[in-house]
Amino acid sequence: AVLKARIEERNRRIAELEMELLKGEQLRRQMHNRIQELRGNIRVFVRARPFLPGDGQNTDSCLDVLPDGESLSIVDNRSGKPLDFKFDKIFPPSSGQDGVFDEVSEFVQSALDGYNVCLFSYGQTGSGKTHTMQGSGSGAMRGIISRAIEKVGEYKAELEAQGWKYEMRVSFLEIYNETIRDLLRDEEIGEKKHEIKVNPDGSRLVT
Repeated sequence: AVLKARIEERNRRIAELEMELLKGEQLRRQMHNRIQELRGNIRVFVRARPFLPGDGQNTDSCLDVLPDGESLSIVDNRSGKPLDFKFDKIFPPSSGQDGVFDEVSEFVQSALDGYNVCLFSYGQTGSGKTHTMQGSGSGAMRGIISRAIEKVGEYKAELEAQGWKYEMRVSFLEIYNETIRDLLRDEEIGEKKHEIKVNPDGSRLVT
């Protein structure tokens, strides 16, 4: 009888701790989302890439990133006067891939918490969009995509150890010349046409 009572007491205590852990996780999600809202649901970051060998002999940059990390000045070649701009975050040419991901990893956490997140890069050809998003190799030059997938896997393993169950599905698409392409397709040619559809609940899917 004494052993049975101890087992029941242990199970009750385990159940209480699991409930406290669940409440703590829910509070963390709420606080994280609140912080993101306070910082701004829409943010604009700028990354200035360094000069590359193919850029020519002139390596004098007309762009100057100010110490606050949010302001930059560009010299107008016509007037010679500086033009000042301000953004949510500016990554100077010396910034590495890890520094960029550290700044945007909060969005990945928000996505893991169940919120819709969109992060895209915009710029002219050769400005470094692919390098930032995809990167190269499996080391320090990895881009946002591979680092985000790694973070998702780590978070999944962490919560599964706490008793959570996850089912994950992945799609990898690109929009090129107003055409949606499935980058995980099996065949290189003869791919079907993909369209964006809106469900009755407002969610979107790609056919």
